[in-house]
Amino acid sequence: MLRSMTGFASKSVTVTSNSSKTTITINLKSLNSRFFESTFKLPYQLSSLELDLINLLKSQLHRGHIYLTLYANNQDMFKGTVEPSLPTVEGYLHAIDKIKLKYSLEGNLTVSDLLRLPDLFTVEEKSIDEATKKAIVETTNALIKDLIAAQTKEGAALKHDIEQRISIMEKEIDMIATASATLMEQQKEKIKKTLQEVSPNEHNAIDIQKHAAYVLLEKMDINEEIVRFKSHLKNLTATLNSEDIEKGKRLDFTLQEMAREINTIAAKCSDATISSIAINIKVELEKAREQVQNIV
Repeated sequence: MLRSMTGFASKSVTVTSNSSKTTITINLKSLNSRFFESTFKLPYQLSSLELDLINLLKSQLHRGHIYLTLYANNQDMFKGTVEPSLPTVEGYLHAIDKIKLKYSLEGNLTVSDLLRLPDLFTVEEKSIDEATKKAIVETTNALIKDLIAAQTKEGAALKHDIEQRISIMEKEIDMIATASATLMEQQKEKIKKTLQEVSPNEHNAIDIQKHAAYVLLEKMDINEEIVRFKSHLKNLTATLNSEDIEKGKRLDFTLQEMAREINTIAAKCSDATISSIAINIKVELEKAREQVQNIV
């Protein structure tokens, strides 16, 4: 199973507390990221749930930037009783008495006058009850499963595309192997012919020619790189089909190693046919890496 890092899911749940009822809507969105990251947008009264929700998300989503937005349509559910701010009232009364005394003013302060002054009342913040917490956590858990289902569906498409790239690269690396073997035989024939043209009396010249020929052949030999590239292709397929959930980084590292091998092949062998096929493989590797960036 292959999972993409991108996806979206949304759910709503209705909760009741102290005769108040509200509908809570939770949206969950995931985007690509090298690591697990999370961004939350919660009502202040629910901020205590953030750590629990982070642990819940991380345990199942593993990687990606996760955005969780929670909206409650009845914010009054999270508010307690309204209480007078007695210190504030006393402060106002004391200040008014000082003004009257200082400027010899007369008049009586009424309740109506007092109510026009700001910050006379406080609203107690009420902690959410266990039933509401449980409903939010359970809804988030169900939402994660919906998100994973969406990621898995997209992951299947990614896997199909990467498998096509692997199939193309398998054929092209075989073409390089065939072209390389032919090229090596041609070079050996050229060297053999050149050595035959050297006079038997010119021993030093023959030794020098042989040494140069061996160095040239060694530099052109790309068999080791081809073998390693094919090995990486097998590892790529094995990782795609493994039961592991987190595969993106391993796939990316394998593709990086494959890019190094094909670069070495292109550098060691200047044959036009091999160089052209190597470029095709590089294109497929880049396309595969673009897809792998989306995988968990």
